[in-house]
Amino acid sequence: MKAIIIGAGEVGFHIAKLLTVQDNDVVLIDESEAACNRVNEQLDLQTLRGPGASPRLLKTAGIDEADLLIAVTNSDEINMLACQIADRYSVNTKIARVSNPDYFSMESGLTPNDFGINLLVNPEHLCVAEFVRLLQIPEAREIVEFEDGKVQLVSFRAKQSNPLIGKSLAELDASGLLTDTRFAAISRRGRSNNGNPTQNGNRHIIIPRGDDALRQGDEVFVIGSSLAVEQLLRISGIAFNQQLDRVIIIGASPIGIELARVLEENDTNVKLIEEDQAKARQASQMLKRTTVLQGNYLQFRLLEEAGVDGVNGFVSVTGDDENDIMACMTAKEQGAQRVLALVQQPRYLPLLARIPRLDGAVSRHLTVVSNILRLIRRGNIVSVASLHGIDAEVIEIVAGVNAKIVHKELTTFKTTFPENAFIGAVIRRERLIIPTGQSVIQPADRVIVFSMPGAIPVVEDLFAERRT
Repeated sequence: MKAIIIGAGEVGFHIAKLLTVQDNDVVLIDESEAACNRVNEQLDLQTLRGPGASPRLLKTAGIDEADLLIAVTNSDEINMLACQIADRYSVNTKIARVSNPDYFSMESGLTPNDFGINLLVNPEHLCVAEFVRLLQIPEAREIVEFEDGKVQLVSFRAKQSNPLIGKSLAELDASGLLTDTRFAAISRRGRSNNGNPTQNGNRHIIIPRGDDALRQGDEVFVIGSSLAVEQLLRISGIAFNQQLDRVIIIGASPIGIELARVLEENDTNVKLIEEDQAKARQASQMLKRTTVLQGNYLQFRLLEEAGVDGVNGFVSVTGDDENDIMACMTAKEQGAQRVLALVQQPRYLPLLARIPRLDGAVSRHLTVVSNILRLIRRGNIVSVASLHGIDAEVIEIVAGVNAKIVHKELTTFKTTFPENAFIGAVIRRERLIIPTGQSVIQPADRVIVFSMPGAIPVVEDLFAERRT
């Protein structure tokens, strides 16, 4: 596949990396010499320096032969114009990152189709939706939904009081506690399955089998029907769909303002703190029932005056990673029940699990990448979600006619299905099935697979339609 990516920021870089691993022909365009140099040093692809919406530069990049164009610069206008040019060249799939909602509002009369855009990605809206999900399930570190929420993957930290600790998965399954749910993965600190210490005490990933048991401090990833996941969380002592009485938001960024707007519509008492006076004034004019405070959000006194002690949720979205993480740690120390941070830089993601006071985080670039991946994955994959806490993906894939995986019990694939991948759920004609070893996948089944990156090509091959 021939792909052109415009914008060598974290989103463009991450997508380019995934596409080159799959042996696609990728050209990346960016105006920054430093960004292009970074790509050239780390990835095996062609880079072009210049404006991404230049017809001449796009022609040089091979737009007349491209199958895919992804425009993810910080300029909505460049992204939209690039897609419009690509549409003139009959590029099959055009994806644009557009943050300003005014372009496609009811008043504008415009639609993404007017610019040839197949997938419109609004990072702010995506991040807000993820923050709301995390706020509604206290202690959940990550939430991914499939099939309009019918299937959920949720991660949480196993505390000492969790009654599931010490019991093998086989025991839990026999007792009926895992009906319509499965443990997809366990992130564990300190020692691997063979008992050897991991390097620097870092966490390692276990794809659990029947004899594996939960330990205190494990980060657990469970997948299943939304009702069954809720029941399992309640058994683990984790509240679900909590009423949000009070939330404090740090930062009058677009994400902060949109999050405040969503929460106040749900009758939540919202306070927003912004250090910049002009931004604070603008936020107070845009929001109806949110109390806007102006001042230094890292000062104990201001947080105390805002009522941080006992607040249901504390969300820091200034865009400065260090300050957002520090604000959350400060709020947690002062009594906030749940603290969440926006993370811009991917380098911080592996460190988040080592910060016990941080309850969760939303990665702007991974949130956008997950939405884009569902259109650019090859084969029968219809959606993909990249996880924050671990280097893994959850994919929704359709079993092809005559695929290797169909018409046989799953136990048949004990030696051929990757050890670092796991089938979590099957959707067959609107019916949810949590598979066992005796389950048989049928053609056209939609299957949710939890997988480490290296196993995805093998999974794709097993589900791919075979021509006879």
